[in-house]
Amino acid sequence: MTTLTEGPLPAPGPDGVNSLRARAVVRDLYARPIITVTDLTAPLLVLPDDAEKAPLPGAVTLAEVGATVHRWAALGIRGVKIFAYGHERDARASGAIAAGNRMVRGIEAVKAVDPKMAVTTEVCGCSWTDHGQCVLRDAAGAIDLDATFRLMEQMATQHAEAGADVISPTAMLDGSVRAVRNALDVAGLRDVGVNPNLALHTTLYGPFKQLMGTNPRAGHRRGLQLEPGRADRDTLVQARRWIAEGADSLTLQPVMTAVDVLVRLRADQQVPLVAYSTSGELASLLALGPEGMTEYHAMLKRAGADVVLTFAAELVAQHLVAGRG
Repeated sequence: MTTLTEGPLPAPGPDGVNSLRARAVVRDLYARPIITVTDLTAPLLVLPDDAEKAPLPGAVTLAEVGATVHRWAALGIRGVKIFAYGHERDARASGAIAAGNRMVRGIEAVKAVDPKMAVTTEVCGCSWTDHGQCVLRDAAGAIDLDATFRLMEQMATQHAEAGADVISPTAMLDGSVRAVRNALDVAGLRDVGVNPNLALHTTLYGPFKQLMGTNPRAGHRRGLQLEPGRADRDTLVQARRWIAEGADSLTLQPVMTAVDVLVRLRADQQVPLVAYSTSGELASLLALGPEGMTEYHAMLKRAGADVVLTFAAELVAQHLVAGRG
Protein backbone atom coordinates (compact mmCIF):
# COMPACT_ATOMS: atom_id res chain seq x y z
CA MET A 1 0.00 0.00 0.00
CA THR A 2 1.38 3.36 -1.02
CA THR A 3 1.11 6.27 1.41
CA LEU A 4 1.31 9.96 0.68
CA THR A 5 4.73 10.12 2.29
CA GLU A 6 6.26 7.49 0.03
CA GLY A 7 7.97 8.23 -3.22
CA PRO A 8 9.27 11.45 -4.69
CA LEU A 9 7.36 14.70 -4.44
CA PRO A 10 5.58 15.86 -7.60
CA ALA A 11 7.98 17.62 -9.90
CA PRO A 12 7.40 21.35 -10.25
CA GLY A 13 6.51 22.79 -13.60
CA PRO A 14 9.05 24.46 -15.84
CA ASP A 15 8.59 27.78 -14.03
CA GLY A 16 9.14 26.19 -10.61
CA VAL A 17 5.43 26.34 -9.62
CA ASN A 18 3.33 23.29 -8.83
CA SER A 19 1.10 22.86 -11.85
CA LEU A 20 -2.03 22.31 -9.76
CA ARG A 21 -1.56 25.71 -8.16
CA ALA A 22 -0.69 27.35 -11.44
CA ARG A 23 -3.79 26.34 -13.38
CA ALA A 24 -6.18 29.23 -13.69
CA VAL A 25 -9.27 27.04 -13.50
CA VAL A 26 -8.16 25.69 -10.11
CA ARG A 27 -7.26 29.11 -8.78
CA ASP A 28 -10.65 30.39 -9.92
CA LEU A 29 -12.38 27.44 -8.26
CA TYR A 30 -10.83 28.23 -4.88
CA ALA A 31 -10.92 32.01 -5.16
CA ARG A 32 -13.29 34.04 -2.98
CA PRO A 33 -13.70 37.81 -2.85
CA ILE A 34 -11.77 39.14 0.14
CA ILE A 35 -13.87 42.25 0.36
CA THR A 36 -16.90 43.59 -1.50
CA VAL A 37 -18.49 47.03 -1.72
CA THR A 38 -21.31 45.89 0.57
CA ASP A 39 -18.73 45.39 3.34
CA LEU A 40 -18.11 49.16 3.41
CA THR A 41 -19.91 51.97 5.18
CA ALA A 42 -19.01 55.65 5.03
CA PRO A 43 -18.94 58.50 7.55
CA LEU A 44 -21.25 61.35 6.54
CA LEU A 45 -20.38 64.64 8.22
CA VAL A 46 -23.22 67.14 7.87
CA LEU A 47 -21.80 70.67 8.04
CA PRO A 48 -23.35 74.15 8.22
CA ASP A 49 -24.61 75.53 4.92
CA ASP A 50 -21.87 78.17 4.81
CA ALA A 51 -19.03 75.74 5.57
CA GLU A 52 -15.96 75.84 3.38
CA LYS A 53 -14.97 72.81 1.34
CA ALA A 54 -13.81 70.23 3.87
CA PRO A 55 -10.74 68.00 3.43
CA LEU A 56 -12.49 64.81 4.54
CA PRO A 57 -14.56 62.68 2.13
CA GLY A 58 -18.21 62.68 3.12
CA ALA A 59 -18.01 66.07 4.83
CA VAL A 60 -20.81 67.97 3.08
CA THR A 61 -23.52 70.52 3.68
CA LEU A 62 -27.11 69.44 4.14
CA ALA A 63 -27.86 70.46 0.55
CA GLU A 64 -25.15 68.08 -0.68
CA VAL A 65 -26.28 65.04 1.32
CA GLY A 66 -28.68 63.77 -1.34
CA ALA A 67 -26.17 63.78 -4.19
CA THR A 68 -23.49 62.22 -1.99
CA VAL A 69 -25.72 59.37 -0.83
CA HIS A 70 -27.02 58.79 -4.37
CA ARG A 71 -23.42 58.48 -5.63
CA TRP A 72 -22.45 56.07 -2.88
CA ALA A 73 -25.56 53.94 -3.34
CA ALA A 74 -24.85 53.68 -7.07
CA LEU A 75 -21.47 52.14 -6.20
CA GLY A 76 -23.14 49.62 -3.88
CA ILE A 77 -22.35 51.18 -0.49
CA ARG A 78 -25.24 50.27 1.81
CA GLY A 79 -24.57 52.17 5.03
CA VAL A 80 -23.59 55.55 6.43
CA LYS A 81 -22.78 56.84 9.89
CA ILE A 82 -23.96 60.41 10.29
CA PHE A 83 -22.26 63.08 12.37
CA ALA A 84 -23.49 66.65 12.57
CA TYR A 85 -21.80 69.90 13.41
CA GLY A 86 -23.95 71.46 16.12
CA HIS A 87 -26.14 74.56 15.94
CA GLU A 88 -25.90 76.93 18.88
CA ARG A 89 -23.76 75.26 21.50
CA ASP A 90 -24.25 75.54 25.25
CA ALA A 91 -23.23 73.74 28.42
CA ARG A 92 -26.32 71.49 28.32
CA ALA A 93 -26.08 70.54 24.63
CA SER A 94 -29.64 71.72 24.14
CA GLY A 95 -29.17 71.94 20.36
CA ALA A 96 -28.69 68.17 20.27
CA ILE A 97 -32.36 67.61 21.05
CA ALA A 98 -33.80 70.71 19.36
CA ALA A 99 -36.56 69.93 16.88
CA GLY A 100 -35.34 69.76 13.30
CA ASN A 101 -31.65 70.09 14.12
CA ARG A 102 -28.99 69.33 11.55
CA MET A 103 -28.66 65.68 12.59
CA VAL A 104 -32.38 65.08 12.21
CA ARG A 105 -32.43 66.75 8.82
CA GLY A 106 -29.38 64.77 7.76
CA ILE A 107 -31.08 61.48 8.62
CA GLU A 108 -34.21 62.52 6.78
CA ALA A 109 -32.19 63.62 3.74
CA VAL A 110 -30.47 60.23 3.51
CA LYS A 111 -33.69 58.28 3.81
CA ALA A 112 -35.43 60.54 1.27
CA VAL A 113 -32.82 59.59 -1.33
CA ASP A 114 -32.42 55.92 -0.41
CA PRO A 115 -34.74 54.42 2.22
CA LYS A 116 -32.68 51.22 2.10
CA MET A 117 -29.45 52.96 3.11
CA ALA A 118 -28.65 51.81 6.67
CA VAL A 119 -28.19 54.89 8.88
CA THR A 120 -26.19 54.86 12.11
CA THR A 121 -25.91 57.93 14.35
CA GLU A 122 -23.82 58.82 17.38
CA VAL A 123 -25.38 60.08 20.59
CA CYS A 124 -22.80 62.25 22.29
CA GLY A 125 -22.49 65.78 23.55
CA CYS A 126 -19.13 66.68 22.03
CA SER A 127 -20.37 68.54 18.95
CA TRP A 128 -23.21 70.20 20.86
CA THR A 129 -21.62 71.39 24.11
CA ASP A 130 -19.82 74.72 24.24
CA HIS A 131 -17.01 73.03 26.19
CA GLY A 132 -16.60 70.27 23.58
CA GLN A 133 -16.96 67.44 26.05
CA CYS A 134 -18.96 64.27 25.51
CA VAL A 135 -20.67 64.56 28.88
CA LEU A 136 -22.65 67.10 30.87
CA ARG A 137 -21.23 68.38 34.15
CA ASP A 138 -22.77 69.59 37.37
CA ALA A 139 -22.08 72.85 39.18
CA ALA A 140 -19.01 71.35 40.85
CA GLY A 141 -17.55 70.25 37.52
CA ALA A 142 -18.15 66.53 38.03
CA ILE A 143 -19.76 64.37 35.35
CA ASP A 144 -23.53 64.56 35.75
CA LEU A 145 -24.38 60.99 34.81
CA ASP A 146 -28.13 61.34 35.15
CA ALA A 147 -28.24 64.41 32.90
CA THR A 148 -25.82 62.83 30.41
CA PHE A 149 -27.90 59.66 30.19
CA ARG A 150 -31.10 61.71 29.72
CA LEU A 151 -29.42 63.59 26.88
CA MET A 152 -28.31 60.36 25.22
CA GLU A 153 -31.78 58.85 25.64
CA GLN A 154 -33.47 61.87 24.08
CA MET A 155 -31.00 62.00 21.21
CA ALA A 156 -31.40 58.28 20.54
CA THR A 157 -35.17 58.48 20.41
CA GLN A 158 -35.10 61.60 18.24
CA HIS A 159 -32.67 60.03 15.76
CA ALA A 160 -34.61 56.78 15.56
CA GLU A 161 -37.91 58.57 15.01
CA ALA A 162 -36.26 60.52 12.18
CA GLY A 163 -35.27 57.24 10.51
CA ALA A 164 -31.96 56.08 12.05
CA ASP A 165 -31.57 52.31 12.04
CA VAL A 166 -28.74 51.99 14.57
CA ILE A 167 -27.78 54.22 17.51
CA SER A 168 -24.17 54.41 18.66
CA PRO A 169 -23.50 55.59 22.23
CA THR A 170 -20.07 57.18 22.08
CA ALA A 171 -18.84 58.26 25.50
CA MET A 172 -17.70 55.08 27.21
CA LEU A 173 -19.82 55.37 30.35
CA ASP A 174 -21.01 52.19 32.01
CA GLY A 175 -24.80 52.25 31.93
CA SER A 176 -25.06 54.33 28.75
CA VAL A 177 -25.90 51.40 26.48
CA ARG A 178 -28.59 50.22 28.89
CA ALA A 179 -30.04 53.73 29.06
CA VAL A 180 -30.22 54.05 25.28
CA ARG A 181 -31.65 50.55 24.82
CA ASN A 182 -34.33 51.16 27.42
CA ALA A 183 -35.27 54.53 25.92
CA LEU A 184 -35.70 53.00 22.48
CA ASP A 185 -37.77 50.14 23.86
CA VAL A 186 -40.05 52.46 25.83
CA ALA A 187 -40.58 54.54 22.67
CA GLY A 188 -41.66 51.44 20.77
CA LEU A 189 -38.46 51.38 18.72
CA ARG A 190 -37.37 47.87 19.59
CA ASP A 191 -36.15 47.14 16.07
CA VAL A 192 -33.54 49.93 16.20
CA GLY A 193 -30.09 48.55 16.95
CA VAL A 194 -27.55 49.77 19.51
CA ASN A 195 -23.87 49.79 18.54
CA PRO A 196 -21.57 51.31 21.18
CA ASN A 197 -18.01 52.38 20.47
CA LEU A 198 -14.91 50.72 21.83
CA ALA A 199 -12.70 53.78 21.48
CA LEU A 200 -8.98 53.75 22.14
CA HIS A 201 -7.21 56.94 23.14
CA THR A 202 -5.28 58.09 20.06
CA THR A 203 -4.21 60.99 17.87
CA LEU A 204 -5.97 59.36 14.92
CA TYR A 205 -9.21 61.26 15.56
CA GLY A 206 -7.44 64.57 14.89
CA PRO A 207 -8.78 65.71 11.48
CA PHE A 208 -12.35 64.83 12.46
CA LYS A 209 -12.13 66.65 15.80
CA GLN A 210 -10.67 69.74 14.18
CA LEU A 211 -13.30 69.88 11.45
CA MET A 212 -16.26 69.16 13.73
CA GLY A 213 -15.09 71.29 16.63
CA THR A 214 -15.12 68.43 19.12
CA ASN A 215 -11.82 69.04 20.87
CA PRO A 216 -12.53 69.64 24.57
CA ARG A 217 -11.90 73.21 25.61
CA ALA A 218 -9.90 71.89 28.56
CA GLY A 219 -8.29 68.56 29.32
CA HIS A 220 -8.82 65.45 27.24
CA ARG A 221 -11.13 62.42 26.95
CA ARG A 222 -8.71 59.86 28.26
CA GLY A 223 -11.05 58.86 31.09
CA LEU A 224 -13.79 58.10 28.55
CA GLN A 225 -11.59 56.01 26.26
CA LEU A 226 -9.58 52.81 26.49
CA GLU A 227 -5.89 53.00 27.31
CA PRO A 228 -3.87 51.71 24.31
CA GLY A 229 -1.40 49.85 26.52
CA ARG A 230 -4.21 47.79 28.06
CA ALA A 231 -6.49 47.60 25.03
CA ASP A 232 -5.80 43.92 24.41
CA ARG A 233 -7.54 43.11 27.72
CA ASP A 234 -9.74 46.09 28.54
CA THR A 235 -11.51 46.02 25.17
CA LEU A 236 -12.76 42.50 25.83
CA VAL A 237 -13.95 43.43 29.31
CA GLN A 238 -15.81 46.48 28.00
CA ALA A 239 -17.28 44.56 25.06
CA ARG A 240 -18.78 42.02 27.44
CA ARG A 241 -20.27 44.82 29.53
CA TRP A 242 -21.84 46.43 26.46
CA ILE A 243 -23.37 43.13 25.36
CA ALA A 244 -24.75 42.57 28.86
CA GLU A 245 -26.30 46.06 28.72
CA GLY A 246 -28.09 45.30 25.46
CA ALA A 247 -25.69 46.09 22.60
CA ASP A 248 -26.45 44.32 19.31
CA SER A 249 -23.09 45.03 17.65
CA LEU A 250 -19.81 46.81 18.43
CA THR A 251 -17.50 49.36 16.80
CA LEU A 252 -13.74 49.33 17.38
CA GLN A 253 -11.84 52.56 16.70
CA PRO A 254 -9.28 53.44 15.49
CA VAL A 255 -8.50 50.15 13.83
CA MET A 256 -5.18 50.89 12.09
CA THR A 257 -3.28 50.70 15.38
CA ALA A 258 -5.56 48.07 16.93
CA VAL A 259 -5.75 45.20 14.43
CA ASP A 260 -4.46 42.88 17.15
CA VAL A 261 -7.36 43.98 19.33
CA LEU A 262 -9.80 43.33 16.49
CA VAL A 263 -8.51 39.76 16.18
CA ARG A 264 -8.90 39.21 19.93
CA LEU A 265 -12.35 40.80 19.90
CA ARG A 266 -13.54 38.54 17.09
CA ALA A 267 -12.29 35.47 18.95
CA ASP A 268 -14.23 36.60 22.04
CA GLN A 269 -17.47 37.84 20.46
CA GLN A 270 -19.96 36.54 17.90
CA VAL A 271 -21.89 39.80 17.44
CA PRO A 272 -21.29 41.91 14.30
CA LEU A 273 -18.12 43.99 14.54
CA VAL A 274 -17.52 47.30 12.79
CA ALA A 275 -13.90 48.33 12.25
CA TYR A 276 -13.70 52.12 12.09
CA SER A 277 -10.82 53.49 10.02
CA THR A 278 -10.81 56.97 11.54
CA SER A 279 -9.98 60.33 9.98
CA GLY A 280 -6.32 60.28 10.99
CA GLU A 281 -5.78 57.09 8.99
CA LEU A 282 -6.86 58.63 5.69
CA ALA A 283 -3.54 60.25 4.76
CA SER A 284 -1.76 56.90 5.03
CA LEU A 285 -4.45 55.17 2.99
CA LEU A 286 -4.25 57.77 0.24
CA ALA A 287 -0.50 57.21 0.06
CA LEU A 288 -1.14 53.51 -0.61
CA GLY A 289 -3.26 54.27 -3.67
CA PRO A 290 -6.55 52.53 -4.60
CA GLU A 291 -5.16 49.01 -4.76
CA GLY A 292 -3.15 49.31 -1.55
CA MET A 293 -6.00 50.80 0.45
CA THR A 294 -8.30 48.08 -0.84
CA GLU A 295 -5.85 45.46 0.40
CA TYR A 296 -5.76 47.20 3.78
CA HIS A 297 -9.54 47.09 4.12
CA ALA A 298 -9.55 43.46 3.02
CA MET A 299 -7.09 42.72 5.82
CA LEU A 300 -9.55 44.22 8.32
CA LYS A 301 -12.19 41.82 7.02
CA ARG A 302 -9.84 38.86 7.47
CA ALA A 303 -9.00 40.08 10.97
CA GLY A 304 -12.64 39.79 11.97
CA ALA A 305 -14.60 42.86 10.90
CA ASP A 306 -18.07 42.30 9.47
CA VAL A 307 -18.21 45.88 8.23
CA VAL A 308 -15.51 48.52 7.69
CA LEU A 309 -16.48 52.13 8.38
CA THR A 310 -13.98 54.25 6.50
CA PHE A 311 -13.40 57.67 5.00
CA ALA A 312 -11.93 55.80 2.02
CA ALA A 313 -15.17 53.93 1.33
CA GLU A 314 -15.90 55.66 -1.96
CA LEU A 315 -12.35 55.23 -3.28
CA VAL A 316 -12.26 51.54 -2.35
CA ALA A 317 -15.73 51.02 -3.81
CA GLN A 318 -14.67 52.63 -7.07
CA HIS A 319 -11.64 50.36 -7.24
CA LEU A 320 -13.72 47.26 -6.58
CA VAL A 321 -16.35 48.24 -9.14
CA ALA A 322 -13.68 48.96 -11.75
CA GLY A 323 -12.15 45.54 -11.05
CA ARG A 324 -15.45 43.84 -11.84
CA GLY A 325 -15.40 45.45 -15.25
